[in-house]
Amino acid sequence: MKKFILALTAVAVVSAANAASVGWSLAGATNYAGDLYQFFVIGQNGVEAKTIDSVEYSAIGALQLLLDQGEDVSAYAFGSGTVNTAGSATVVAANSGKSLDAGTYTGFYVIYDSAAPVAGSAKYALVSGATGLTQTFAATKASVTFAAANQANYLNNSSNWQTYGVPEPTTVALLALGLAAVGLKRKVA
Repeated sequence: MKKFILALTAVAVVSAANAASVGWSLAGATNYAGDLYQFFVIGQNGVEAKTIDSVEYSAIGALQLLLDQGEDVSAYAFGSGTVNTAGSATVVAANSGKSLDAGTYTGFYVIYDSAAPVAGSAKYALVSGATGLTQTFAATKASVTFAAANQANYLNNSSNWQTYGVPEPTTVALLALGLAAVGLKRKVA
């Protein structure tokens, strides 16, 4: 029994020593200083690809659907905070208190135009696809930061903002199509 406990302890120590400390940064959100942001990592905290009403969504698509429905997605967030006065959302990797095992991960941000978003009135922008938001690292790396660089042009474009809790027309059309398919399937059966 002692050998088993020692082996488990050794595995835990090695795992802790090899885990990376995770940080994140996003620049260019100057117009949203004081507003809420959430940072997500695909595959962590339940943010993953999902099939909803027979429609397959990417992790980002599934989260966007929840946002469009006005769902509180904070349980899926890897981290959150408020955009600072310099217009960035930054957590230093060494001080984040978060860690990931070795692998390839993709992060993305949701920024709200409100410190406390309310469905139907707040807007949100989803920042993904920046080069620094996909990271591959080995377990021996001491720290890693998902850096979205300066997203001012993206965030200052009003067409990149959706109303939280109000589905965009494409989402409504997909949901209607999915429900029609389910209804047709039941009618045929």
